Amino acid sequence: MKKKIVVIDDHPYFGASLKYKLEKEGGFIVYTAPNGEEGIEMVKQFIPDLVVVDYVMPGMDGLHVCRAIKRIPALRKVILVMLTSEAVVSLVKEAVNAGVKDFIAKTTKIEIAIEKIKKALKDTEESE
Repeated sequence: MKKKIVVIDDHPYFGASLKYKLEKEGGFIVYTAPNGEEGIEMVKQFIPDLVVVDYVMPGMDGLHVCRAIKRIPALRKVILVMLTSEAVVSLVKEAVNAGVKDFIAKTTKIEIAIEKIKKALKDTEESE
């Protein structure tokens, strides 16, 4: 069965690139959302296996999105990966407390981002 992923990012290039590469590999269905509010609605609708959330977005930032997702009982097992250009210690601590499993730097090559996503999915499967 294909893994469902939602990418929430206000910059369409990263989400579109990630969607294209993951779906091209097979095994993934990827949905993209341009902001936190639409992303949360998409996550509620599709109940994905993993969500990639950009930290810096207008309106609702990535931490708020992660907290909102984890407050919904049906979504508590969804894996969260944060996309950020700001890997400061305070953000990392807050993100981990909000349920984030891993981080992808905005400057990371798309192939490395895909490997991190696959690892997060695999690690979760192995721990269940």
